[in-house]
Amino acid sequence: MTRAVVAKSSGILLQTFGNPLIRKELRQRMRSVRSILALSMYLLAMGAIAFIFMYLNVQGQTLLLQPTRTAELFTFLSYLQLAMISFVTPGIAAGVISGERERQTLTVLLTTPLTPLTIIVSKWLASISFLSLLIVMTLPLYSIVFLFGGVVPSQVIAVFWLQLVTLGAIATISVFWSTFIQRTGWATVLSYGTVAVIYILLGIAGYLIDGVAAHNPDASAWTDAATLCYALNPLFMLASIVERFGLITPVYHNTLAASLFSSVDAHHLASSGSWFLFLTVYLAGSVVLLGACAWRLRPGAFSVFMRRLLSWVAR
Repeated sequence: MTRAVVAKSSGILLQTFGNPLIRKELRQRMRSVRSILALSMYLLAMGAIAFIFMYLNVQGQTLLLQPTRTAELFTFLSYLQLAMISFVTPGIAAGVISGERERQTLTVLLTTPLTPLTIIVSKWLASISFLSLLIVMTLPLYSIVFLFGGVVPSQVIAVFWLQLVTLGAIATISVFWSTFIQRTGWATVLSYGTVAVIYILLGIAGYLIDGVAAHNPDASAWTDAATLCYALNPLFMLASIVERFGLITPVYHNTLAASLFSSVDAHHLASSGSWFLFLTVYLAGSVVLLGACAWRLRPGAFSVFMRRLLSWVAR
């Protein structure tokens, strides 16, 4: 039984990563001069920002850098990279299917032996491959903060996982709109609109619900609703990483940043329950949306997949 499961899993992985579509997509994205320049410029920009931040805080005397300042630098770099992921991903992933439809190559692609799910997953992987490489390549920059203390390795690992999960979810949303909308322009607009809902509207809704809860005798239901809004917002979950794993919590004089960390502390977003909710919604939602995209490419594909799944389980 174990050998059969391993063999089937290996076959699925080989079909996904070994198909010519994903090889073609990765070669086009990774072998161009533009990609090399983009990687180099991004690393130079992130490194310059890190060193300028350190220099301005200690006025050139690096031995005076305090762990609190290091924690602020780490948080600043993490939010900067999260903003980059959220802004760039829809522009890359929103045209993967609608672009094929506009070029009139989608029909030809569907006549190949590749299943609709394999096509969707291949396009999704190709869209996140470049940004995933950007995230991994910034790991040496994060190691700078270890020189002065204030940050532990578990924080870096947690931040990278949060960024990768957020990247995958935003790419999935963009691929979903690209599959269901005929035009790339509208798919891009809807993708950015969904990202704005996640980051802005959920944050505003949480603050408004907190205001209602402050003037309501039975505030438990309102508090749970605000916690739900915050737990689905990557901005607040990133702040909870600093609260949960960090040895030192940055102290900000900015009102917006201070309110962000106060909301994390008040709603216990660093708890396991909040993280379970965040990961469940983002990961399960990504799987559901990718399945819906496969169904949209070929309406009978989903029923065929379910029959194969049931027959595989029955074995």
